[in-house]
Order: sequence, then structure tokens, then C-alpha cells
Amino acid sequence: MKVTLISPYPDITSFGIRTISSYLKQHHFETQLIFLPDPFGDNSVVREERYDENIMDAVTNLCSNSDLIGITLMTNFFDGAIQITKSLKRRLNIPIIWGGIHPTVRPEECLNYADMVCVGDGEIAMLELAQRFAERKDYTDVSNIYLKKNGHIIKNPLKPIVQDLDTIPPPDYELVENFVLDNNKLVKMDYESFKRTISNTFVSKAIKKSAYMTLTGRGCPHNCSYCCNDSLRKLYHGQRYLRWRSTEHVINELVAIKEKFDYIGYIWLSDDAFFARKAEDIKEFCKEYKKKVNLPFHCLGSPLTVTEEKLENLVDAGLDSIQMGIETGSRHIQEVFNRKHMDNERVMNAIQAIMKYKDKISTIGYDFIMDVPYETDADRIETLKFISNIPKPYMIGIFSLVLYPGTSLYDRVKADNPSLDEEKDIYRKMYGKVDENYTNLLLLLSKNGKLPHLILKILINKYVVAVLNNPSLRPMYKLVFPLARKGMHFIRGEK
Repeated sequence: MKVTLISPYPDITSFGIRTISSYLKQHHFETQLIFLPDPFGDNSVVREERYDENIMDAVTNLCSNSDLIGITLMTNFFDGAIQITKSLKRRLNIPIIWGGIHPTVRPEECLNYADMVCVGDGEIAMLELAQRFAERKDYTDVSNIYLKKNGHIIKNPLKPIVQDLDTIPPPDYELVENFVLDNNKLVKMDYESFKRTISNTFVSKAIKKSAYMTLTGRGCPHNCSYCCNDSLRKLYHGQRYLRWRSTEHVINELVAIKEKFDYIGYIWLSDDAFFARKAEDIKEFCKEYKKKVNLPFHCLGSPLTVTEEKLENLVDAGLDSIQMGIETGSRHIQEVFNRKHMDNERVMNAIQAIMKYKDKISTIGYDFIMDVPYETDADRIETLKFISNIPKPYMIGIFSLVLYPGTSLYDRVKADNPSLDEEKDIYRKMYGKVDENYTNLLLLLSKNGKLPHLILKILINKYVVAVLNNPSLRPMYKLVFPLARKGMHFIRGEK
């Protein structure tokens, strides 16, 4: 029994299919992993056909001896998943199952293309499905699986969410039957090709070291209205949603990776809020990490979870980069985001805690979300005013809001605007491409913390904003934005 798992994501981390692969292997099933980084990455390129036909032919050949094919996807990789699925179905008669956040929140839509959909966490469901296939038994009642039968959709109930994450093995990096799209060719992944691929990821390029990315837990302590965690929390209502792997489980993974790939020089902990771990757990983690891994690392925090005590231990263990989601400086938009408990005072307290370690942390990043429905010029000015008071140094991450289906904010906007063009404004919208207007230009110019705060304060005067944020000036900003981006790259020393 062989299961092929495919990822269209821009990098090869794809934590979900890697842990599913490990779990299946643990139970003696054969797996194959195919990584098809979207050729257009995070660029907003509207094109249904994401891959050349020769790539689809190669994928088909690799999948031809599989018994089950799984494809993971987020909403903005919907087109790629459709192309892969249609191509496989034209050539092969092998069941295809979709999983990931988009099939979880829109299973019925996905069943227009896939034979089955996995809703929620996939490890246990995929194992049970594989066992049924191997034993040639009926699989229409497998938990978490939606499928069509005789024109009707069968919606099987969900199993309780996995509480003990140590029962799931670390992600699969054995590089056995792994293939990756590299320079428009599908190549077998080995030690050298993995090195080449991982060194070209966005993260590795940014820090100029080969970085290994992983997750130490699942879930988030917050309930932001725009985030997929909002959807998943509702899916598993009444169950403990935020869960952590043990220190031993994580450290064993990192030690094994460090030994297997000696060129790894950085660890990127991708948890939505690593700082949400208890202080004593972080202390234990840092002690073991410093002793057994001892590489610089990055993690994310939130204004409610960052504390001096946690920072002290993490910096001592090698914390080199920290990223915190501020998202907005507007009280109104904080309420829209269901983040009113993270007001500007709480945010600034967290920033002040971080600044005490500014000489030991090489990169301090703060994220903001723009292009928000219900946002006014006054809200944008509040955000820019807050930025003008953030102590330096810092980097600003700028993201354009995507109304992901299943979130509370999506539901609110859809109710207020039933004619919302979901294909253009959601499915084919990339969060890295902000609207080209005056206030977003000021954010872009503030990105690396080099813009003097005094100048920013002058530029956000409400009368200046009223004139320069006029929609009639949009054509001018379309010309200015590329020049501003090139200027930012030049300042950072990038080509």
C-alpha cells in the first residue's frame, strides 16, 4: 500500500504532509512525497495553469504506482491543486484526497474536484483510510473524511483532536522517495538537492543561512477574527485547542536534523505564538536546546505572551530573531480583529521588554495587516502614528488582509457585501501584495526602520493624508511603489 502526498506550497517545509508521512511509515505504509513549489510563489499572478505540461507528465509517472494520492492546500493555492488533480485524473484511476485548511473549511466545494476530503487534523484519518484501502474494506465511514456516494455527500464525524502530540512522530525528512520541482524539472531529492533547495527558501535567503523550519505545537491561544485558527477552534469547539510537543520530542527532532544535514545553521520555529508556552516549559526547552542544538533560532510571540522572563531564557539559548504580530495601531480595527485585549499599551509593554535585549537579538520584526474592510484614513493614521513611536531598531512586516473562508471576519464581510468577488479578492489574492496607496507607501518606507520618526509624523498629518491618499492618485502610486521597493532592497544590500 503506497500513499503519495503532494504539496504546492512555495517552500518544502509542508509540515502537514511530512508528519502524515511519518505517521504512515510508523505503521508500515510506504509513502512518497512530491513538492511542487508554485512557480509564481507569492507573486499575485492570475493564471489557472500553474505548472507546465511536462511537469504534470512527470508527476503522473511518479504517481502511477500509488494506491492513494493526497494533496494539501491553502485557499490561495486552490488553482494549483485543481490543475494537479485534473491532470492526474485524466491519466490515472487512483483516488485523490485533499486536505489542509481550505478543504477543512470548504469541503463541499473541494469535492467538485477531489474524490475525498480530510477535514481537520489528518494523521489518524489518513492512517485509517490507508488501512481500509490495504484491507480492501469499505472506507465510506472513516472519521474526518467527506466523500460523495451516489450523488450525496457523506460527512463523517470528526475524531477528537489529538491532545498528546508526542504520539505523532516528527516530520519526515528521510529523503526516501522525495521529489521536488527544481528549475522546472522534477528531480529526486537527496542530500545535495535538499541543501540546494533549502538554501533557496525565502527564510534562508533572508538570514543568509540554511534554515530548518518546524512546529513545536499546534493551535494558538488567541482568537483573531481573520486567522484560520478562528475556523479550527470552532471546528473543535469545547476541546483543548492549544497543544504542545514535549521538549524531549522537539529536541530529538532538531538533534537528528542537525546530524543528518550538517549545513543547517539556523532553526526557525514557526509556531503562531511560541511565547505562549509556560515560562517553566520555555526554561526547560532553552536548557536542552542550548546543550544539544546550540544554533541561532527564530520564534514568534504576541503582545500578551512576550515577557522578560521568557526572553531572558530564550536569548541565553540563542534567540537571534523575534517576530511579533501587532497587526494594527487602531483601537477600532483591534476590535474588528477581536484583539481589543491587545491594545497599544499592552503592545508597547511587550516591545519595551524586547528592547531590553536589542543588542543580543539581530532582527526584531513587527507585523501589520493592511487593506482591511471597515478601515478609515483615521485608522491608518493611528497605525502609522503607533509605528512612529516604536523604539528602533525594527523591521516591519506588511501584509494585505485575505478574508480566508471560515473565519469570523470573512463571515462579517460576506454578510455586509454579498457580491464580494471571492475569486479575485480571496482565492487569487496574495497577502504579500498590498494596495498601492499613500498610507501603504509610508508603511513600505518604514519597513526597515530607517525612516526618521519625525518625518513620518509630519507625513501622517491628517490634512496631508486627506490630500495624498485620494483614490485619484492611485495611478501615480502604481508607478512609485516598484521604485520604493527597489530602494528598500538597495538599502538592505539586496540585488
